[in-house]
Amino acid sequence: MDLENCLKNILKNKFQKVKEAGNSLLPSRLCYRELKQEHKQFHTNLLQNEFRFIDKSDLHTWVVYPTVPLSEILSCAWKHNSSQRTVLTVGVCGVGKTTTVQRCALEWAEGKACQDVHLLFPLTFWELNLLEHELTLIELLLTFFPDLKELDRVSLRNSHVCFVLDALDEYHGTLDFHCPTVSDVSELSTVENLLTNLIRGDLLPLAHIWITTRFAAATQIPDRFLLKETEVQGFNDEQQEEHLRALVGDDNLADKVINHVKISRSLDFLCQVPTICTIMAHVLKAHLKPDDGFKIHPLSLTQIYTNLVKASNPETAAKLKMLAKLWMGECEVFYDYHLSEIDLSVEEASTFSKACPLVLKEENGLHNSTVFRFGHSSILEFFAASSELDSIETKSDPSRLCKCLVDTALESSMGKTDVFLRFIFGLLRERGMLEPHDPLLVYTKKLILDYILSYKAVGLFHCLREYDNQALLDEVKFFLKYRFCPISNFSEMHWTIMLQRTSNFEGIRDSFEMPVSARCDEKLIRQLAAIFKSKKAMLRFSNLTDKCCPALASILSTKESYLRELDLGFNSIRDEGVRELVQGLSDENCRLKTIRLQGCGLTGHSCEDLALVLRRSWKLRELDLSMNEIGDDGVRYLADGLRSPECQLETLR
Repeated sequence: MDLENCLKNILKNKFQKVKEAGNSLLPSRLCYRELKQEHKQFHTNLLQNEFRFIDKSDLHTWVVYPTVPLSEILSCAWKHNSSQRTVLTVGVCGVGKTTTVQRCALEWAEGKACQDVHLLFPLTFWELNLLEHELTLIELLLTFFPDLKELDRVSLRNSHVCFVLDALDEYHGTLDFHCPTVSDVSELSTVENLLTNLIRGDLLPLAHIWITTRFAAATQIPDRFLLKETEVQGFNDEQQEEHLRALVGDDNLADKVINHVKISRSLDFLCQVPTICTIMAHVLKAHLKPDDGFKIHPLSLTQIYTNLVKASNPETAAKLKMLAKLWMGECEVFYDYHLSEIDLSVEEASTFSKACPLVLKEENGLHNSTVFRFGHSSILEFFAASSELDSIETKSDPSRLCKCLVDTALESSMGKTDVFLRFIFGLLRERGMLEPHDPLLVYTKKLILDYILSYKAVGLFHCLREYDNQALLDEVKFFLKYRFCPISNFSEMHWTIMLQRTSNFEGIRDSFEMPVSARCDEKLIRQLAAIFKSKKAMLRFSNLTDKCCPALASILSTKESYLRELDLGFNSIRDEGVRELVQGLSDENCRLKTIRLQGCGLTGHSCEDLALVLRRSWKLRELDLSMNEIGDDGVRYLADGLRSPECQLETLR
């Protein structure tokens, strides 16, 4: 068998197992992006916390790049000079860079793509870490692919050879681009020098190089060696919904999961990352019950992760907390020597990873080695935060100690501990460690106003909202109502900017209206999150029936809802639907001011139910029942409600 077919068989066997294990080979989300040029133009920094690249909940608009096929990214048809030949692909943790590499290798091996490539060598940096002795490039390749016994310098010296180096961010060595030159595939050298000479073009100058990495490690490769810069983007809305539905299974439950994700703009953005999306689907599927109606129980990121790990082995989880705190920001791939430092055996870690694969992942590779990763880098930060609070709980004045953590976080303009601090605040709430008006919360609010024009304010806002999802909203409402600053020593300008920022964070929209082609109960139920965040829901002539009313009632009875005006005119709501709506309208959390039910087929029975609302609701100002046959009985019921001292209604039609 020739080298090409032998290598294809090796890769088919290797990556077919990954495919069968359930790794979804998702549609390509690769795009071209002049990353480093943008970095200089917009003064962003590739070293900043990765959540800043994902979570755009503080923005009103953002850029989405068009995708390109893998075959275009990895093509030998591209002409390059010997030094500028590396295709760099970046992406945040968990976005699918390794999946993209595996998909590419499998499609090439199966003859489905990249057929101008004759030899494709996918190598992982975590396995390259294991090679500590000097060796030749041919020896290195034979270490990974021992069946390629005929591999020699002649077979490597052409323009149809491609090296795919996955996860530069996991490499422990240093790429020194001033290292000695290596130009012969039979010359002994260190792994670092071989890799550097491949990238520089001194070694196999006709070959193609494709490197994947997270953003921060991309800075290791100088621009002069890059042929193309690309990025693996997160899910778009359709892919995110498809992924959630596939994982949840039941359509009705999937609708609830999707609505819960989209209610929080921050969680919605984070759910673009496939790994985080999978975690949310797993947790929310268990949290929400199919027979629990449309009740809305929003979870914070901390609560989602708490639910994820609560069923795990507590003894092993305690050791993982120690591991996370010890290595946060330093290492995310853990070898056996890392585990031995916390008295965690490979066997114990392996057992845990099989029971909780979303929390801890096991991977086997070169020399029968085994490494472990947390399911996502944010899980490591969650464990580290939990370990930190375990320590703080044993000491007096936790508020002061957490204030020190806030101050330390602000020292980094890159937001290195943003996510860690976010979990600190969330766990403070979960453990009930602070009083409602604790000085830490007041201090954090003042810091947000101090840094209102910088991203530091965004990070702190996420922290505060993790503790209380209504944080700062009361102060903003106070400012709107009285045009008076509720926290001293800050100007009206601070609060005007705060108003805009909170509006962006919440994703508030003025009005919701369904497209003509999507006007029915089923489509409406899938849009609950959008209605939840809208001040007005204009739903007249939407082909709705009483079936949608329990869902709308759930929005009305949720205190976080922004809905103030609901127009259901000229739909088949009928008495049964009004009876459901009353459950929400009469709830103490309901803030609706206007409801229009004209031409909805109502009778006097609806008025009997609505009279209860008039007696209980202190917010409702306008009720439109025109073009309904409510009769004299209906009028009497309404009159009884209007006489109530609690009734604040101003307009009745």
